[in-house]
Amino acid sequence: MSLSASPDPAAGLDLGSPVPLAAIPRSLKQLWESSAAVTRASAMNFAICSEVGASLGPNTDLIREVTREHACRAILIAITPAPGPPEIRAWITAHCQLAAGGRKSVCSEQITFAISGSGPQLLPNTLFAHVDSDLPLTLWWQGPFSPLWERHLFTEIDRLVIDSSAWQNPLAEFTTLEQSWHEANRGFSVNDLSWTRVLPFRMAIAACFDEPGALALLPAISEITITHGTGHALAARMLAAWIAEKAGWSVTGGTSSSGFTLSNHGRTLTLTFKDCPGACAIARVHLSAPGGTILITREPRSPFIEGRTDIAGQQTSSLTPCPCDSPADLIKERLRRGCNTRHYFALLEIVRKFLV
Repeated sequence: MSLSASPDPAAGLDLGSPVPLAAIPRSLKQLWESSAAVTRASAMNFAICSEVGASLGPNTDLIREVTREHACRAILIAITPAPGPPEIRAWITAHCQLAAGGRKSVCSEQITFAISGSGPQLLPNTLFAHVDSDLPLTLWWQGPFSPLWERHLFTEIDRLVIDSSAWQNPLAEFTTLEQSWHEANRGFSVNDLSWTRVLPFRMAIAACFDEPGALALLPAISEITITHGTGHALAARMLAAWIAEKAGWSVTGGTSSSGFTLSNHGRTLTLTFKDCPGACAIARVHLSAPGGTILITREPRSPFIEGRTDIAGQQTSSLTPCPCDSPADLIKERLRRGCNTRHYFALLEIVRKFLV
């Protein structure tokens, strides 16, 4: 019995104009010369690599959103396994926004590749043959690392975007990531979207501790509970690692199912994670001590995080913007900021203790 053919990942999608591989540079030049009302803009190369063929449509929509704020040459690659020699198809298109005054459209170009099959250095050769060599390269590697994650690829990029929430075995993936970073002589920065999801809650917690009474309460905290949405357990553990690092606490025991024991400068406190289906990535952080409580919450789809402190009967509240829900929002937020990769790996040493 013969195997049925894999579905065409480009079927029904508007990926632009199909072009032969050898004609991509000439076709891009013709694209920009065809309209005097269009201005090409590019501040970086932004590449997305996925081993899921069905990712072409959602990733094209994502690039369309990202280029509203970040002008770039976008390179979208989807690779699907297939027998026989590799086959590569390519398309080009542009994503445009009106410039100030509406006089010209400012456009970013997108080159899309659908690859079936595999071969040595097929991915890096395809990618590096079409980057703008004068600009830095940000690569979003979607999904777990695979044999396609080759040295020739990760030693040549400037920024790596990952989403560790999609990993089934994060401990193994973190090991591969750190080994690659060292092998590349720390030549690329690591930008984890799970860590980006935590950023607004870090800001909200910091805002609560701007209150002198809350800061005085810190040494007496005895319990912490972090509630997260399904699929975001890793983000919750990253937030807990950040809190522990900032407070100077150490993990002394526990399991991921029953909670953890931390040492608070000689005092003992308990840390518990709760999974709440339908909740935001991080929905609630509750810190309690004999003298009061600090509660940080976010309701589903709310654009704000609310922080409330109740210390010795004195109550205060604050609001922190939280615009990062969609993948496009997360990418735009990530690209606005740098990344302290050394600090990220230092926090992972604590996160690993929460993944027992």
